Amino acid sequence: MRLAAIISIAGGLGLAACVSGNVRPAVDGNWASDDGVFVATFQNGAFTSRLTSTGETVVADGRYNRTPSGLALAWTSIAANEQRGASCRFASQRQLVCSPSAGEAFSMTRVA
Repeated sequence: MRLAAIISIAGGLGLAACVSGNVRPAVDGNWASDDGVFVATFQNGAFTSRLTSTGETVVADGRYNRTPSGLALAWTSIAANEQRGASCRFASQRQLVCSPSAGEAFSMTRVA
């Protein structure tokens, strides 16, 4: 009886560790949009993005914050001169899927 209880408790603890695993993917670095349009550079709570075609043009300047499910992005679109935002979740350690407050969803993959 005691052995069954110990096995049950140990199994429950192991399952809880797997489910709650607080491994949070790293954010700082370069992320390329999956449609090939831009590359965003994240560093210490701030980010900039530039067009892939020119590599020089800053498309947006913004900030990011961690959320329980991923990231909250807030930026100024240089082209539209508007404040924008998006809620992003980690689809994997290397991919973010984002739902903007306006416009179509987009995704980014970490650049090595």
